[in-house]
This record gives sequence, C-alpha cells and structure tokens, in this order.
Amino acid sequence: MTKTHKILIGIVVAALAALCYWTVNTVPQPADDASPLEKRVMTYNGNTITEEKDGRKLWELTAESMEVDIDTQDASITNMDAKFYTEDGRTLHVTAPKANYKAKDKFLTVEGGIKGDSTDGAHLRADRLEWKAKENQLALIGNAELQRDSDAVKAKGDRIESLDGFNKFKIIGHAHLEKGNK
Repeated sequence: MTKTHKILIGIVVAALAALCYWTVNTVPQPADDASPLEKRVMTYNGNTITEEKDGRKLWELTAESMEVDIDTQDASITNMDAKFYTEDGRTLHVTAPKANYKAKDKFLTVEGGIKGDSTDGAHLRADRLEWKAKENQLALIGNAELQRDSDAVKAKGDRIESLDGFNKFKIIGHAHLEKGNK
C-alpha cells in the first residue's frame, strides 16, 4: 500500500468517526411529558342535566351556561335552577348563581346565595348547598336557614342536613330552632 492510499484510508476513517460522533450527539431529546395535558371542555348554553336512581328522578338542573370536562364529565354551572325530588312526592326548587358537579362521586355543590322553596311550603336560604348522592343527603351550609309553613318551624345554624328533603333535619353549629303554632 502506498503512502497516498494510507492517507486516503485515514481520511475516510476520520470522516466516519466524525460522522458517528455527530450522529450520536445531535439526536433530538425526547419531548418533556411532564407538561400537563390541556383539559378538553365542551360549553353549553341552556342545558339540563339529571340524575336518576332505580328509575326515579333524584334531581334536575338547568343552567344558563355549563362547561363539561369531556374526560371526567365534571361540570361547572352558571345561573342554575334545580329541582330535587323526594321519595314522598315533594319537590324542592333551588336557584343559585353557580354550581359544580363531580360526576365520579355524584357530588353537587351549589354556591353564591342559595334560595329554595318546596311544594309543601318550606323555604331555604344558605351560602352553599351540597348534594351527596351516596348518602342521599342535602346540606345547607353557611348562614343556613329553613322555615316550614306547615308546622311553623324556623331553623338556623351553620349547617342544616337532611336525608329526606328537609322533612327531618339536623342543625349543626350555632343551632337555633323555633317551633310555633300554626
């Protein structure tokens, strides 16, 4: 092999080494998967959602606007109008400026000044209302007030809970109960 051939082979080997070095060091880095995924949300205007159990409607909620997470089915609700149906046929009608529904837990939180009336003459007021489907519980929370015309009952407290649409209830925190004659 001549000196020229040796130099030519050296140049080719050096070029291959440089190409290998360049290839290994310029491989793009994988994308950072730690960044949070964008929430997929659908927006509705004038929509209604309901919950049923064993063929009986538990509640129905109509909203001025509603944003629903496509993946979790959780909903943020604006200017809601809801009806809660009791087993004994009474209906509790509640309005509020905002609500949130967690589909997995079937948990509804209504906020911003709750006002409600029932078909049997009960009147409700509170800062917040919670519906827990698992316990079938309605709770008035914060400046909770319940007045029933049927038996002249007035109840106030930090929290008023009921499992039957406020026919029977429990007052928790700063409880005050008045029962008068009709």
